[in-house]
Amino acid sequence: MLNHRLLNAPRDTSDFVKSAINFLQKYAKDKKVFCALSGGVDSTATYLLLKKAKINAISAFIDHGLMRLIKGTEEREYVKKFFPDVVIIDIREQFLPKIFGEGDAEVKRKLFKGAYSDIINRFVKEEKCDLLADGTILPDIEESFGVSINDLKETMSIEEELALKEKKIDGFVKSQHNVDIQYNVKATIQPVANLTKDRVRDVLKFFNMPQELIYRKAFPGPALAARIIGPVTPENLDFEKKVHDIVESEIDDYYFKKFGKQMIVNNIGEQEPFQAFAAIGEDIINKKVTGIVNGKRTYEYPISIKGKWDYEKLFRMASTLEGYSRIFYEMERNLEGKYDVVIRSINSKDARTANPTNLPLDFLKQISKKILQFTETKGVFYDLTPKPPGTIEYV
Repeated sequence: MLNHRLLNAPRDTSDFVKSAINFLQKYAKDKKVFCALSGGVDSTATYLLLKKAKINAISAFIDHGLMRLIKGTEEREYVKKFFPDVVIIDIREQFLPKIFGEGDAEVKRKLFKGAYSDIINRFVKEEKCDLLADGTILPDIEESFGVSINDLKETMSIEEELALKEKKIDGFVKSQHNVDIQYNVKATIQPVANLTKDRVRDVLKFFNMPQELIYRKAFPGPALAARIIGPVTPENLDFEKKVHDIVESEIDDYYFKKFGKQMIVNNIGEQEPFQAFAAIGEDIINKKVTGIVNGKRTYEYPISIKGKWDYEKLFRMASTLEGYSRIFYEMERNLEGKYDVVIRSINSKDARTANPTNLPLDFLKQISKKILQFTETKGVFYDLTPKPPGTIEYV
């Protein structure tokens, strides 16, 4: 199997769209293409480019049960509202039992990757698809392969890519769910492979997409499994969906009221906030979570701080952490609860590095009080760790 990636990405968005259309017509003209449409900006840009290039594409939303709620609405319904032609593939019954009970972060990613590829392979066979298009972007490739885009060719075999990854393994940070998978198609095609997230948003602006789509917060491939520290269970998944929706919705509303949009570009060029979400776990101070040391993924314990709120001081402490993976600021605690909740909001240009968002303490406490309304909540923390030494997600 081959991978076709658009490596030449002109800076001007209009020029990029033209080059992407030429690229898609070069490799996908007169072929049937499967496109997994998650509703995130990367897959949305891929979907829109396929439409613009008049490629015969079938788009599907894979509902594995780990997707978020968006203001109380299941993500698949949210996506269907904007893209009525999307096919919903419900794999909850087959997939969730495979991941329930697994606590190891990298195993979670591999389980997700396996289930994801299995369902796509069955679907493309049934639909007789020739190619698969996905929204792999530049940081996905760099983190999974430990290479720069310049190390790749426009067309590469899986064997060539695996050999390249073996040579560059020291740069490995995590296994992306949509990179390095073999599908039962002649080739995969990746029209946004040379773009960072800000440039993908520019593509959505070019196509006049609604603001709520353009500024959607990035969402990890393994979905909410990446935001549950330790094993996933039916109980903690239900809780995670509820608190995640509160955090993302509250922060979106805060920025919309203040700036008229859910995301801004701040004075150092970061998208603010790039991501905003809740992570949960039982007794999280005594659970190892992910970090990055010397460009490699590591697992260490976090530190919890409480007392006077001083963002700048706490940020400096978190930036120079040694022996720990995170600094959490403790806001509220209910000893009767079961799950600790970490509020995570970060600013970033492209996800390769990130800084915690400097949100007002009174606003964070407002979110905290809403989370504490659930009897399952034990403690609420704010994660002040940049990337590096932390990672954005928790697996």
